[in-house]
Amino acid sequence: MQISESSGLRCSVADTQLLSSDIYRIKLTAESDCFPGYYPGQYLVVHLQNNENNCFSIASAPQKNQQHLELHIQQLKGSPNSQQLFREIKEGVLNVSLPAGNCHLPDSIDKQQPLLFIAAGTGFSQMKSMIEYCLRHRHHGEMHLYWGARTPADFYLPNLPVQWSGQGVHYHPVVSETYHEDDWCGRHGLLYEAILVDREKLLDCQTYISGSPQMVYATYDAMIGDGFPEKNLHSDVFDYAPRK
Repeated sequence: MQISESSGLRCSVADTQLLSSDIYRIKLTAESDCFPGYYPGQYLVVHLQNNENNCFSIASAPQKNQQHLELHIQQLKGSPNSQQLFREIKEGVLNVSLPAGNCHLPDSIDKQQPLLFIAAGTGFSQMKSMIEYCLRHRHHGEMHLYWGARTPADFYLPNLPVQWSGQGVHYHPVVSETYHEDDWCGRHGLLYEAILVDREKLLDCQTYISGSPQMVYATYDAMIGDGFPEKNLHSDVFDYAPRK
């Protein structure tokens, strides 16, 4: 796959769908012929009219001559920046640049390599791009998805990873809080706690982590402390929020 340097373009908002109380699926259409090529797991930058920039993982798996992209965006009620973003979404046009990000599947991935995807909240969008790419290209190595949410209602596309399970992806949803035990019979706690419990089957995986810097570093520290190879752990947080 040939990936060019990040380039800017104007795109139309083709569809806006509310997936949960505050998370939207935004579908963009390139006003030029197609979007630039990108690796599965990369993100784009939205350039707002107030000169602020917002970064969002591309939820779509890359394909040739791509004319549509999907984003998962949480609307933050108390954020002027988020309010500006959704005003421009409502107006129907966004200026973006892509591709960006170093946390992505490599150009020539070993199809036998086991993969571990760890996502909190809308970090799921980055994992969606990589998983769908692997399924499309018949990846043979085991794939595990650990998706963490505060409550069961926060899994904003609950059926999609269940569908992936039928294609060989091992899906592990983890809820950190629950108010009614009868509403959830799955795993409770922090994401890294579930991963450490399953350590033996995950040690050899190339691992991709997406979430807040606090979540990513807590997961990283726990995994390194339990013997996971540092060279196998990847996250965009390591670039945009490096620790001293």
